[in-house]
Amino acid sequence: MLIITSCSSTKRVSVPAALCAARYRSSTPDAFARTWVRNVRAASDLYAARDVYGGPAVASAAKAARTLDCDLYFVSAGMSLVDGDEAIPGYDLTVSSHSASAPAPLRVGSTTPRDWWVALNKAYGVSNPFAAALRKHRGLILMALPGTYLRMVEPDLLALTAANRKRLRLVTIGRTALAADLLPQVIKYDARLDSLDGAPQGTQSSAVQRALVHFSSLLRSRPEAVDTDVQREWVSDALSSALARTCPSRLVQTDSEIAKWIRKQDPGSELAQSKLLRMLRADGYACEQKRFRRIAELTRAQAQ
Repeated sequence: MLIITSCSSTKRVSVPAALCAARYRSSTPDAFARTWVRNVRAASDLYAARDVYGGPAVASAAKAARTLDCDLYFVSAGMSLVDGDEAIPGYDLTVSSHSASAPAPLRVGSTTPRDWWVALNKAYGVSNPFAAALRKHRGLILMALPGTYLRMVEPDLLALTAANRKRLRLVTIGRTALAADLLPQVIKYDARLDSLDGAPQGTQSSAVQRALVHFSSLLRSRPEAVDTDVQREWVSDALSSALARTCPSRLVQTDSEIAKWIRKQDPGSELAQSKLLRMLRADGYACEQKRFRRIAELTRAQAQ
């Protein structure tokens, strides 16, 4: 068995300047990826991938892997698909087009996360990293990826053999658009997740990994049941007795828009970042805590 989740923007190690995507200016995904991979391979300070990534989503995925006593892999926007024990450098790259850490072609809208994924793996000399991972592991492959990452790697999953696709369990939250050939492998949760016994509490950004924790506990208690329809019934039965909690709806802003808001609300750089973030959310805007901290620190440094 194997668990695959996404990387995180929270890095618990130092990030060299050569691996900060915001410093790159390549206009095409292929050129960007070639330079990026060359610098990754030249990095000298390496750490186990599981020690590089931090945050609640990664902690939940690691808990699920411990529950099932299986390996943990990460879909990384900068490293491709990596084993949790694989040695990688610290880096700062995301496929969120709203972030300054996205490859330049993504930031300007000239390419998509899926195109970037193809260019990245081409630069690494890899055709389909999932096919290679499935050859190394037997049994089910549990995947807990946010929608952006799941759509990014969708062509690789579709390229797997029919037998290998049947091994996939794609844990999702709410409505997720996927190709018809992948829908039979979906294990769907919804907003009632937060009311389930055994599911960790947390924010929406870690919801799919928290759903993975719940599903892993169900698998551990009934390891002999491998039929997808049966496993879906487990989840459906659990959700049927839970009530959805209401969550505020907030607008996503770009880094520059959030920086402009910070300058307007706190021109003297006197307010604590935690208070500023609460004010931003009260104004109806969404921003993850670490991202807000980075934008606030950069905004204040530029104002000096």
